[in-house]
Parts: sequence; structure tokens; C-alpha cells
Amino acid sequence: MEDLEYRLLFVYGSLLRGECHHDRLRGARFQGEVATAPGFLLIDTGRYPALVKGGRGSVQGELYRVDLQLLNELDEFEGHPDLYWRTQLELVDRRTVEAYVMPSDRLRGGREIPSGDWRLRETPPDEPGGKGED
Repeated sequence: MEDLEYRLLFVYGSLLRGECHHDRLRGARFQGEVATAPGFLLIDTGRYPALVKGGRGSVQGELYRVDLQLLNELDEFEGHPDLYWRTQLELVDRRTVEAYVMPSDRLRGGREIPSGDWRLRETPPDEPGGKGED
């Protein structure tokens, strides 16, 4: 039976442990490291990632148990439904969870992260923190 006061939320970018917005998950309960079922792309938009339906890859992330109040706060932070859509997706272990997905028609540039892991992204040489020449 589903607990109506909590949701399982898949995160894959700045909300991950050790990333800049992880503190927004305060009070959420870490459930483990997980991956999406195949059929998603992870796009580096410059400042943050976008999970997009398409392709054959999986995206790496973490799973959290969040209460409805926190979920509403995260909806506002993530720009749901104007930028991202909070929707259901399937994990590689066949569980159905919620995640913030960017509709491909809202994607304005960016490059795919082939590994599907935000932590393994590379900063282009011409961006701050990149390996370009000074």
C-alpha cells in the first residue's frame, strides 16, 4: 500500500549528496543510489542538468523519501510545471518513482553527459573551472 504522505523522489544533479543544492533535501530520507531504466539522457545545460526522455541510456542518481511539504518546496525550486515536470519514471530495478524531467521542447542547448552521471561531467575549457588556457 502506498504511503500518501510521502513520495520516492529520484534526484540526479544539484540535489545529490555533495552538490550545491543538497541542503534543500533536509529532512528527506536517503534510500540509496539508483539508476533510471534505459530511455533517458542527462544533459548539461551549463549551470544545472536536465533529465530528458529519449535515447537508450540510464541516468545515475539517488533516491529519497520526501514528505509532501518538502515536495511542494522542491516543486517551486525546480520550476514545476513551468521548467521541469515532476513525473513518474521507472528505475532499473522496475520501481516507479517521481523525478523532475525537462520536456525536450524546453531544452535550450547543452551537451549530453555520456556516462549519465552528473558527478562525472566535465567542465568545458571555456567555462569557469574548465581546463582551458588562461
